[in-house]
Amino acid sequence: MKNSTKVAAMDRRDFMKGAAVAAVGTAALAGLTGCGSPQKSESAVSSSSTDNGAVAPGVTVGGSICGEDWLGVMPEISADEVSEEVDVDIVVLGGGHAGTQAALSAAQAGAKVAVVEAQSEGEYVCYGDDICAYNSKWITEQGFGGYNLGDITAEYCRRGLGRVSPAIIKLFVDNSAEMFDNMVSIIPDTSDMLDREGGRCIIQTAYQKDKGSDYPIEQSGYKSWATTLQTIQTVNPTEVVAGRRLTRLTEWETYARREAEEHGATWYWETSAEALVMNGEDVAGAYGKKADGSYIKFNATKGVLLATGDFSSNPKMVWNLLTDVAEWASRAGVQEGELAGGGRDGMGHKLGCWAGGAIEPHPRPSMNTSSGVPGPWGTSAFLTLNAKGKRFMNEAMAQLSGSAALRQPLGIIGCVTDSNYMKTVQGAGLDHGAPNWGFMQGMERMQSEMEALTPGPEGGSVHGVAIAGVNEINTHNPNAEPYGSEKSGMGNTVFMANTIEELLGYMGYEGEALQTALEEIEHYNELCHAGMDSDFGKDASLMIPVETAPFYGSVSNNEGSVRTGLVTLAGLITDENLNVMKADRSAPIKGLYAAGNTLGQRYGMGYATPSAGNSIGQAMTHGYVAGKIMAAL
Repeated sequence: MKNSTKVAAMDRRDFMKGAAVAAVGTAALAGLTGCGSPQKSESAVSSSSTDNGAVAPGVTVGGSICGEDWLGVMPEISADEVSEEVDVDIVVLGGGHAGTQAALSAAQAGAKVAVVEAQSEGEYVCYGDDICAYNSKWITEQGFGGYNLGDITAEYCRRGLGRVSPAIIKLFVDNSAEMFDNMVSIIPDTSDMLDREGGRCIIQTAYQKDKGSDYPIEQSGYKSWATTLQTIQTVNPTEVVAGRRLTRLTEWETYARREAEEHGATWYWETSAEALVMNGEDVAGAYGKKADGSYIKFNATKGVLLATGDFSSNPKMVWNLLTDVAEWASRAGVQEGELAGGGRDGMGHKLGCWAGGAIEPHPRPSMNTSSGVPGPWGTSAFLTLNAKGKRFMNEAMAQLSGSAALRQPLGIIGCVTDSNYMKTVQGAGLDHGAPNWGFMQGMERMQSEMEALTPGPEGGSVHGVAIAGVNEINTHNPNAEPYGSEKSGMGNTVFMANTIEELLGYMGYEGEALQTALEEIEHYNELCHAGMDSDFGKDASLMIPVETAPFYGSVSNNEGSVRTGLVTLAGLITDENLNVMKADRSAPIKGLYAAGNTLGQRYGMGYATPSAGNSIGQAMTHGYVAGKIMAAL
């Protein structure tokens, strides 16, 4: 496949209450983030620090206007602390999706590669369940391909509100097929992970849109494409690693690692990235800290790739860098330490800043964009009401629904529907959390549980129809039950009633809010019959009245706060070759690259999903491309 972006990249080289809360609420929102002080300055905190070490509001921390010092200074490693020295072409810091794919492509291109990975080999896991790739041979053979890649790149930029790098998006869109097909070529015959006919995986689709020519589908101006492999938490019956069950994506990356090792790449397990080897302003290698406390010095002739993941498990980084998350949290009384998520610690971001690089500015994206719409129906466009009983959004704009719900009065968010609820489910798009028509077992289970409901204030449990958002918490757990099995997932409470007023009472509406909700539903039905949403502009095809008993509803609770979600998505600013830029963007930092969730400029305000699984798809593809670029130096 011709790829002008890829070719150009090769030719050019010819080759994350109290004083901290107050600080976030004021100075941090200025959001100037450039961690531009190279390596070992005497202090990364300005002289306005207080006597007890806390940072006064409005100071600059390593170039970032923050409330406290999340950066610190890069450790100095003395020669007597180094127990081993390794000479290679490329050092990859982090052996997750991005790092493993980088090592694979670089090794396949003949480069000598060292991978520094903090996990142990015997406990190694990769997160996730979905992989997005466009126009790959295997996915096209499943019937989903032939897409206009420029149109897809434009959609990511549109959803990113212009706060992304089109060139970096294009690297993903244009090269994802090559990455995916390269992986397919090395999966051994003992693996059934790509057995779609046998139910070991699926392609997520919209209702009755089972071929590529049905896409893109468009709702309220947003386009989406079916192109995502989902492994639905199946497990290979043949042991891949002795004595262990592996999640499918851990299995996938295990094959990639083994192939890279066949080409000479070496993994250094239980070794954490600690510092960079600097040669003036250039990066010449990295230091890895082993389990025994000693260091390995890695010398790299071609460069170092930062692929250490996100910073969601580092509460200081979350509090100071995700300033909108921190401000919502402070208003809701959430403390800094409560914001830590389940991802990585941000070491790659720190290393890039210490080398003179910069993190993209506020507001920074995180995968905290849950649908905001309650119930088991995913991002279906049901009529949605706030705690006062008011409709407040175009429910078809799934990407914006979480943000819109957060901005409502505190209390319940409720969605209501009637006996024709499946019409709305069938009309949903493919945004994150969408109803998944590629997995009919889940849809059939939802419908059977809906049919078993009885009227009453207790409600009943109904499992969700969206793989994304229902089981993601388990996608790194090898003991998780396959999606759609009797024990998998978690139920949503759905209320059923014979009248709308009864339903709203079961959902928690009373008094003035109840009266308002009744009036809003009556008005909404009038708009539906008129065939036009003159309030918020929802697509006419999705304006389905709520008027035929029985009636159904579900609620969630708007607490006025968000967390980081699955991972943070903000990262370092690079050029179009994934080369980390200096903070003033005057030039790239020679020898330093970024991929995965350490890489910035991929998302705007939050997770954008023209297709599911694009976070992992981008990590894999950008890692794969970075490996090729660096190997060609």
